[in-house]
Amino acid sequence: MPNRLSNPLDSNEDAAVTWARRKETIRGALKLFRVMLDAAKRHTDWVEARHGVGGAQLWALWELRQTPGMRAVDLAKSMAVHRQTADLLLRELHEKRLVKTEIANDAASPAHFLTFDGQRIADASPEYGQGVLKAALEHLPDVALEQVVQSMRALTENLPFREDRAALKPLADILRPTERERLRHPTTSARQNIQEN
Repeated sequence: MPNRLSNPLDSNEDAAVTWARRKETIRGALKLFRVMLDAAKRHTDWVEARHGVGGAQLWALWELRQTPGMRAVDLAKSMAVHRQTADLLLRELHEKRLVKTEIANDAASPAHFLTFDGQRIADASPEYGQGVLKAALEHLPDVALEQVVQSMRALTENLPFREDRAALKPLADILRPTERERLRHPTTSARQNIQEN
């Protein structure tokens, strides 16, 4: 209803026109969110098809390329994920022989380094190794970046079904379809299985 607008109505403008303009702005914002999430999903699909690793795994490789010898706790901090998530990523990359571990006698936890194959993958995607959203944020001027953060904070404060722990999940995990969605869209699941095999 028009009386729920947070901004006062322009006295020269009809309330119905102002409300219609607000609805159109909201639709425009929704479209922009869809474009951003679609770009992130397309990037993840591209990474998996090209390198055989997930988007979060590529980001971990990228971080290890920048700072060889990182510990899991350092990687978790750099990627803004849970320590357990970083441990899992490193374990998966170790199993794929993309990361090797070295344990120093005086170190509390092991250091992680890229193998030759891990280095090759990290070198092949230098610009988007951290994901497309982070790459886009890096290109914003400071003032615009601060505006984005303030606006998104205000938006998330009004989100129903909000789960703050999601802030520490890789975006690829959030965008990955759930089992229920796979059952609802069997052709998509079949296509994914073909790509994975």
